[in-house]
Amino acid sequence: MPIHDNVLTRATSLFADDLAIVDGHVRMTYRELSVRASGLAAGMSLLGLQPGDRVGFLGRNSFRCIEVNLACAIAGLVLVPINFRLSDVEVDYIAADTGLQLLFVEESYRGRAGHTVTWSDGDAIRAHNGYEALLYATDAQSPLRAPATGNAVAQIFYTSGTTGHPKGVCLTRANMGASALDAIISLQMNRQDGWLHASPMFHLVDAFAIWAVTLVGGRHIINHFAPDQFGPLVQAERISKTSLPPTLLDRIVREPSISKYDLSSLDLISYGGSPMQDAVYRRCQATLGCAMLQAYGLTEGSGFVCHEACGDNPLPQQALNTVGHPTLHTQIRLVDESGRAIADGEPGEILIRGARVFERYWEKPEATAAAFTDDGWYRTGDIGRRDHQGRYQIVGRKKEMVISGGENIYPAEVQNVLLSCPGVAEAAVFGVPSEAWGEEVRAVVYVEGPEGRVLTEAELIGYCRPRIAGYKLPKKIVIVDTPLPKNGPGKIATSQIRARHIEETKT
Repeated sequence: MPIHDNVLTRATSLFADDLAIVDGHVRMTYRELSVRASGLAAGMSLLGLQPGDRVGFLGRNSFRCIEVNLACAIAGLVLVPINFRLSDVEVDYIAADTGLQLLFVEESYRGRAGHTVTWSDGDAIRAHNGYEALLYATDAQSPLRAPATGNAVAQIFYTSGTTGHPKGVCLTRANMGASALDAIISLQMNRQDGWLHASPMFHLVDAFAIWAVTLVGGRHIINHFAPDQFGPLVQAERISKTSLPPTLLDRIVREPSISKYDLSSLDLISYGGSPMQDAVYRRCQATLGCAMLQAYGLTEGSGFVCHEACGDNPLPQQALNTVGHPTLHTQIRLVDESGRAIADGEPGEILIRGARVFERYWEKPEATAAAFTDDGWYRTGDIGRRDHQGRYQIVGRKKEMVISGGENIYPAEVQNVLLSCPGVAEAAVFGVPSEAWGEEVRAVVYVEGPEGRVLTEAELIGYCRPRIAGYKLPKKIVIVDTPLPKNGPGKIATSQIRARHIEETKT
C-alpha cells in the first residue's frame, strides 16, 4: 500500500494502544484517533463531498487539526490549511479561489464555504458543537476512500504572491509522503518521541510532522505557542523534539522561569525560516542543552529540503551557519543568471527537483510554467552556496520576500494596500534586520494632494490593519512629500531606498 494511503492504517495496526495525542486535558490513543478520523471522513461523505473537493481548516493548534488532516487523507479530500492571522478579506480570497465546499472554523474566526462546521477551543470531546455532531453523524465503518494514487492533490498551502495575490501551492499525496519520510530520517524520529506542535500547524514549519510522527507512532503534543508554557510542557510530557523559528526559540530562553524546569528529555530542535544570530544560538544551546539543527525549506518543497545533521556545524555556530545537506527526496542545483552550474563556494540561485516538489499552483498555469526551468527544476529564487563537503548555506534571496518571525511576507502585498489609501501616490516596502523578528517590514510612502498632506504614520498603519494580516504590517512608515527615486523605466528604486534608510537609522 502506498505510504500516502497508509499513514493512519499503519499506526493503528502497530501502535493501537499507544498514546497518540496530548492536547491539554484531551488524551487519545491511536485506536481512538483512528475511530474519530474515520468518523469525520464518513461525516464529510454524508455532506456529499467527493474525492478532490476542497476542505478548509481555520483555527489555532488543536487535536482537531490532526483529525481533519487525517480524515481528509482517508476520504481523498483536499485540505486547505488557512492562516488564522489573515484578515477577513484574505480568508475570503482563499475560500473563493479554491471553491471551498466545507470549512472547519473555530468560533473566534470567520470564513465562508458551502458548509461551515464550528467549535470553541475550550470544547471537550463529545461537546455539543457542529464539529462533534459531524464526527458522530454516522456509524459507517467504511467512509469514502481516496483513490490510491500519489499524484492526487492532498493539500493546498497558500503563500503570498510576488504580484500581491496569494498563490495556492498544490502538494500531492506523494509529496506529503516523501516529506514525512525525509522528516523521519533527518530528525531521527521514532516511537519514543514526543513531538511538540508549537509552531502553527497551518504552516509547513510544523504540518509535515502530522504525518511523520503518526508513521512512527510517536506522541503529538499540541500547544498554541506561549513561551512560558514551553518549560512546563517539556517537563510534564517528556517532549523530545520540535521545530520552531529562531525568534520563538529566543523568546523561550528569555523566559525568566525556564531554568526551573527539567528539560533533559529534549533531544533535538529543528529551526529555520530566518538566520539565527550567534548570540541567540549560544543562549538557546546553553539553556536547552539539546542538538539544534538548522533547516532550509519552502512551501513548494513540502517543507524543509535541506537539514543539518549532528556535527555539521561545530561551534561557534555562525562560523559556518549551514543548512546541511539535501534530504533524501531532494536534488539541488546552483546556477548563475544564465542558468549555468557554478563551482563550489560560489553563490548561485537554488533550483530543486524531486519527489517533494509541488505539482502546480492552484488555477495559475502561467505562474506554474514560469516557476520551472525547461528541464523541470523549480526556481526557488533563493541564493545559496555549497562547500566542498556538500553542505549548503543560504546567503540571500533573489526575490524580495521578507521573513519576519518565520512568516513569509511579499512587499508587493503591503505596497498594494498602501497604494489603495487615498493620498498615497508611491510606496516602497522592504525588510530591514530586526533583533526581535529576524527581519521586519518598513515602508516609505510619497503622499500628495489634500488627503495626503494630512496623513500620519498611525493613520496609514490603521488603514492597513483590516486589509492584511497583523504580521505583515509595517513596523515603521516614513512619509515623504517628494517623489521616490526611480531606476529604469519609472520603477521605484526600492533597493536604493532601503540602503539609504538603513544607513540613516545608524546615524
